[in-house]
Amino acid sequence: MKTPKLITLILFSVIFLNLSAQEDNDRSFRFGLHFSPNVAWMNASSNGYEKNGSRIGFAYGLSAEFFLAKNYLFSTGFSLTSLGGNLSYSGVYNASGTTTFEPTRIDQSYNLKYIEIPLSLKLRTNEIGYLTYYGNFGFRTGINYSAKGDFDYKKQNVSRNDESIKSDITFFNMWLIVGIGAEYSISGNTAIMFGLTFNNGFINTLDNKVHELNENGDAVLNLDGTPSFKNKKANATLNYFSLDLGIYF
Repeated sequence: MKTPKLITLILFSVIFLNLSAQEDNDRSFRFGLHFSPNVAWMNASSNGYEKNGSRIGFAYGLSAEFFLAKNYLFSTGFSLTSLGGNLSYSGVYNASGTTTFEPTRIDQSYNLKYIEIPLSLKLRTNEIGYLTYYGNFGFRTGINYSAKGDFDYKKQNVSRNDESIKSDITFFNMWLIVGIGAEYSISGNTAIMFGLTFNNGFINTLDNKVHELNENGDAVLNLDGTPSFKNKKANATLNYFSLDLGIYF
């Protein structure tokens, strides 16, 4: 998997370097590379679900910006992004090789990977010394291509790690993005970029059903001992802050 991704990055780099080798006043396009560490968390709104901490991830990829005017740019590109979060909720424990279900509290860690494409408007100041400041506003779309989870069953004192949870995660996600930062001119069109972006998720990330709960907040079992579910899905949005580091050509 790593070799095809590297080849793709190199090919895009060669193509876009040729297209972007013009002065800002003359060119209509520029290209860049970025790396963005992030801190992500999930906000749950379903009964019995609670936020239970954040998760550190990262993103890397290509940036492409189209000049609408000297200081107004349409910004896009693509990233391979690792996100996640931690939730605590009431569920059931099913021992391997058995059909027995036990109500329990579950602490779950989500490790989610997306292919992301931002669509935003970047507003820049004129260069002040060697620095150009900017604000970035728009949307970010994400396609989930990997979902793993770690489970801690509190009552049974049992853990399960790196379990596939692809069926519990929605395929498509979307964020409202608001960012600020600056670019430091190195030479000619080459500039280093650094900034901070808040990515506010507004689409449900979860695709699993919610357990029926009793008055004590425990998961309810049917007469045959199987879990009883509500006829609706759990709901949680995925949010994150990213530290944006990159270089433009």
